[in-house]
Amino acid sequence: MIHKGDTQMKKSNKLSGIIRFILFTVAILSLVKISNSQNWVSQSSGTTNTLHGVWFVDLQKGFAVGDLGTIRYTTNSGTTWLALNGVTNEDLHDITFLNSSVGIIVGDNGRVYRSTNGGSTWAQQTSGVTDNLRTVSFGANGMVYAAGVDGVIIRSTNSGTSWSTVTLGSTRFRGSSASGSKVWLVGDNGVISSSQNNGASFTPQTSNTASDFHGIYMLNELTGFAGGQNDMLLYTNNGGSSWSTRSAGIFQSVNAIHFPAANLGAAVCEAGAIYITTNSGLTWVNDNSGTATELNDVYFPSTNKGWAVGVGGVIKYRGSALGISNVSILTPDNFSLSQNYPNPFNPSTKFKFAITKMGNVNISVYDVNGSKAEVLVQGFYNAGVYEVSWDASKYSSGVYFYTIETNEFTETKRMLMIK
Repeated sequence: MIHKGDTQMKKSNKLSGIIRFILFTVAILSLVKISNSQNWVSQSSGTTNTLHGVWFVDLQKGFAVGDLGTIRYTTNSGTTWLALNGVTNEDLHDITFLNSSVGIIVGDNGRVYRSTNGGSTWAQQTSGVTDNLRTVSFGANGMVYAAGVDGVIIRSTNSGTSWSTVTLGSTRFRGSSASGSKVWLVGDNGVISSSQNNGASFTPQTSNTASDFHGIYMLNELTGFAGGQNDMLLYTNNGGSSWSTRSAGIFQSVNAIHFPAANLGAAVCEAGAIYITTNSGLTWVNDNSGTATELNDVYFPSTNKGWAVGVGGVIKYRGSALGISNVSILTPDNFSLSQNYPNPFNPSTKFKFAITKMGNVNISVYDVNGSKAEVLVQGFYNAGVYEVSWDASKYSSGVYFYTIETNEFTETKRMLMIK
């Protein structure tokens, strides 16, 4: 005989089992969503040697350099990376290009290599020094600057064909950046040195820190960022006459910085963290690199594609535009465009869009007169849900409209900025 209490107990156990199954399923789906929401994916470099520098000539062709003479190159956006052997066995620390043809690599023992054919071959140049060179940058009108340990600074006035020594000292320089006739170098113990005369002479700038700098990036002759130890990221808007902290959200030592646009930038760090800003460095958010390996350099040939390289030959690739985060790769039921938040806003806002299958997506912002103000999203995206940021600090208060266009879906929404 089955008692009523037994029946109720079985129903209760069955219900409990169903609830546990639902909770388990939700948990798994949440983990899938979290684990697949990273914006950076790994590419195979074909080496375990540490990579120190990366540069892309265009959206397809790029180079990475590192220890033991490692040179890797790609012509298909990193789908495959190939070895360029026979150049040197010295550790290589940095690479830069003037244009699609002329490039410079620097490394240990004063090594400088120059290419005039887009990186197909590299010829050693006479640098005049034997110190380890850590950084190199092109300036205006054929100027090139390189620096490294023992305070060594060398420069070229003819795009790297010949070099002369500017100074020797004791500072270990780690990063450089140039704009126009000006150049900046950063190094250990909070040292920032700048030149106003194409590198003929350098004078110190006040950084108000004793921490080691690892990298610097100047957007122009006035605006730039310098980063280093102890979560440090400094900002200048007067060419370095003064530097102030602009590191909100950063919790790792910064090794390199790159800005493909005035408001969009990335910083790579010692513990594999990559931080992204969409508001000119006012705040930074962790962009989920998917690695804990130290990253040494980062480069974005456009706001839609970027690469970071580091220890153990790691190469990380971001194929979605800065300011766009992949919230979930789970296929949504419908196409959609959400209302921006906050709204009204000042000066930045966010909104989400969902696409049910891979395809071309274009999201643009228009002013109240119907003139296009900015393109926020442009390219092919997989099915999923994405979040977009817009920094409108350079625009005036007023009504704006944002429109999504795909092959199957179009929608427009209104937003208001009040300064």
